[in-house]
Amino acid sequence: MISSIFDQALTLLPLLIGAYITISLLKLPDFSLESAYLFGAVVGYLLRDMPLPVMLTGASLGGALVGAIVSTLNQCFKLPYLLAAIITNGLFHGLTHYFLGTSIQSFHSGEMLFEPFLFTLIIVVGFVLRSEMGYSLSIYGNNPHFFEHHPVSGRYTIYFGVMLGHGCAGIGGLLFALSNGFVDLTMSFGLILLCLTALILGKSLIRTRHPNILIPVLGLFVYLGVQQTILKLGFNLKYFNAFQAIFVLVFLIFTYRKQKVSLDHLGV
Repeated sequence: MISSIFDQALTLLPLLIGAYITISLLKLPDFSLESAYLFGAVVGYLLRDMPLPVMLTGASLGGALVGAIVSTLNQCFKLPYLLAAIITNGLFHGLTHYFLGTSIQSFHSGEMLFEPFLFTLIIVVGFVLRSEMGYSLSIYGNNPHFFEHHPVSGRYTIYFGVMLGHGCAGIGGLLFALSNGFVDLTMSFGLILLCLTALILGKSLIRTRHPNILIPVLGLFVYLGVQQTILKLGFNLKYFNAFQAIFVLVFLIFTYRKQKVSLDHLGV
């Protein structure tokens, strides 16, 4: 059970870190993370004959491209972020189908040791979150109008945070493809609900207003622990999305009713 949790966590951690940056720090309704996750896997598939560092770089750039487009629609064309994310999802769904040719492609790239690269990612992002830029992301999420009165670019903060978060999601998509041996157009289905559940668990364990990389890390391990425990008890995992939805709903209803504060976007 512990081995299974650890193996799953290795492939999901980049996605959770990306979701923490965009959903929890910037407080954006970032459904385009699903497109970044899938497109990162597709770019990795296109680079399958290249060394692993090249594949990871390509996957991160593919995810960052999704972030750049949704940020441009939001910041330059003044579309609400949720609408921009929906349009971006539609665009990249078509692009991924075009590059794959079919809805699923086998992805056999041999044994690859990606753990060192993953730990490097966690350390780098952890330092970024503890820097002035990391605190700028948190400030923007709490008060976007702050930047209007200070010589700091709110647009630059949005671009940086969204592209960083989506780049991490792209790496997560590639790691999933490498671990499972295929790229599937439906592999990103339900990921936002997973991210919300894990982030709620992480923020319940670590109560801080400061950026902290341990929130997505611990939240994911607790999430996977609950999932594996339920599986051991005989619960059919095909109903797990419904379980997550009920958990998130109950948590938000009782937490925000008790605290009597307004619900910001996705509530995490």
